[in-house]
Amino acid sequence: MGAAAALASSLTWAFTSVLLTSQAGRMKPLTMSAIRSITASLLLFGMLLATRGLTQYGEMSVITGVSMAGSGIMGQAIGDTLYINALGLLGVTRSFPITNSAYPFLTFVLSVLLLDEHVKWTTPVGGALIIAGITWIVIEQRRGDVGSDARADVMRGVLFAVAAALAWATATVWLRGQQGSLDSIGAASLRIPAASAAVMLTIAMTSRSRVAQPSVRELSGRSVAVVATAGLLGTGIGSVLFIYAVANIGAAKTAFLTTSAPVFALPMGVLFLSEKLTRRELFGTALTIGGIWLVLI
Repeated sequence: MGAAAALASSLTWAFTSVLLTSQAGRMKPLTMSAIRSITASLLLFGMLLATRGLTQYGEMSVITGVSMAGSGIMGQAIGDTLYINALGLLGVTRSFPITNSAYPFLTFVLSVLLLDEHVKWTTPVGGALIIAGITWIVIEQRRGDVGSDARADVMRGVLFAVAAALAWATATVWLRGQQGSLDSIGAASLRIPAASAAVMLTIAMTSRSRVAQPSVRELSGRSVAVVATAGLLGTGIGSVLFIYAVANIGAAKTAFLTTSAPVFALPMGVLFLSEKLTRRELFGTALTIGGIWLVLI
């Protein structure tokens, strides 16, 4: 069941990425993160009431509560906002391979260092393949760009994507180590609202420090609905499935299984967003996934 939950969360995140990419030029990343977090928080609160999960908080330690909130802020507020920036600069067909190659590798490294997981000889070999695959994808992106501005956007997008992967890896290991006796809904009900509060605070602080800065485009009801749907599916349901998988099969195996997301996201990007996918990018993606498999077996 844990493996199935990881694959299901991967599917929801792939679809969420396509939804977010379709709105990347219509609203700011922080605004998108806020809408997603709020809608997901409402869904999780309803699930918590329906499952009578409030009683588990009476037995929760302070460290567990703080860790769940902190991992939520690290993963959803910081990591997802960085990822939305990467989507706007690289597109889903290139952001997904980079983040979903770096994320499980970083998760495994942190798991070894902080959770004392066993290291096999396949780790450095797989790590080399991951780095080669990411490099291949980035080089292919740069080949299709012309002008220094385009190249600058590519490098900025890569930096955002790798930073997002590091934030997600840190949040995953934090979650694994400090979840305690909380179930997946109980943990998610602390993580997502904490992330929502952090995003709203950031929006409030930045809006005060900037004078009448216009939005990218006028917000429409359709754009808000699309982002809210992404919040319900990816941030809400996807997070519950992900936490369940981490608790049952571990951080490393969950990270590996969620790398199947590009399998769903790449054709979605081509079909729904008219993004182009080259053979070199497919090769780079296959190389990185093969490397991750070697690292995590």
